[in-house]
Amino acid sequence: MQIRMNSPLDLISLRYNSLSQSERKVADFVQKSADALVFLSMQALAEKCKTSDATVVRFCRTLGYLGYQDFKRALVPELLSRGFSPLKGSNGLKASDNIKETFRTNVQRQLDATIRNGDLVLIRKAAIRVAKASSIVIVGLGGSAGVGYIFSDALGSLGIQSFCLHDRSLIESQVPILTTRDLLIGISHSGETDETVFALRRARQNGVFTISITNFHPSPLSKESDIVIHTSLAENVMGSYSCQPRISQLAILELLLYEITLEMKSNGSHRSLREPYGRKRAHS
Repeated sequence: MQIRMNSPLDLISLRYNSLSQSERKVADFVQKSADALVFLSMQALAEKCKTSDATVVRFCRTLGYLGYQDFKRALVPELLSRGFSPLKGSNGLKASDNIKETFRTNVQRQLDATIRNGDLVLIRKAAIRVAKASSIVIVGLGGSAGVGYIFSDALGSLGIQSFCLHDRSLIESQVPILTTRDLLIGISHSGETDETVFALRRARQNGVFTISITNFHPSPLSKESDIVIHTSLAENVMGSYSCQPRISQLAILELLLYEITLEMKSNGSHRSLREPYGRKRAHS
């Protein structure tokens, strides 16, 4: 049997005998349901295998990966090569079929679910906090960092001081000096990004108010958050490496931005507020 050393599934077969009993539970699940694994957070996988988060991490590292997210990243190309599609409902479709309509339907459902399931009470509470904070720090890595920079620019247009951190060394040096006048927003689709979780945990130790944007609850990130705002993305094979999580994150942040402008108007903020939205909030 030829072993492809870049294949996670082949590596499991090669090293199965060296795994501990609890790690074999994870290996068995992955071998039987690799396509389902990419839709699961580490916590959810551990629960399905009746083991711990630490066991999942050890399993991934035994195979030579840095951790769970690194393992899932390596698994994606293999699943795609086996015929799984990144678009829900498009498996088996040929190039001549209506891929555009399938894509449109997926994005529409994704946005509908994110906005419909968004907790407007929490979003308004978050908006009040953002509008009152001295400065906003946004933490995100990878695609979430891109979303963070876009949101930071939008806040700047409202006269709100904000900046985005995506480098671990900057996160470790800047987050500990935040004060109770500041606010930290962590963005992570999986809710398991180590640097983002660290940032929120460290900020809370200083009494900093924290908000997270994530697709998974419970998750390590949500546990460190005063307010958790969820996106509602039905996962696809590419998971957080798809562009779809960014669409949901931007949609929910756009809703948050709208509420921030209403809050600033209602309080007669002296910040340099532009007018991206015209409608006034009805007082309740």
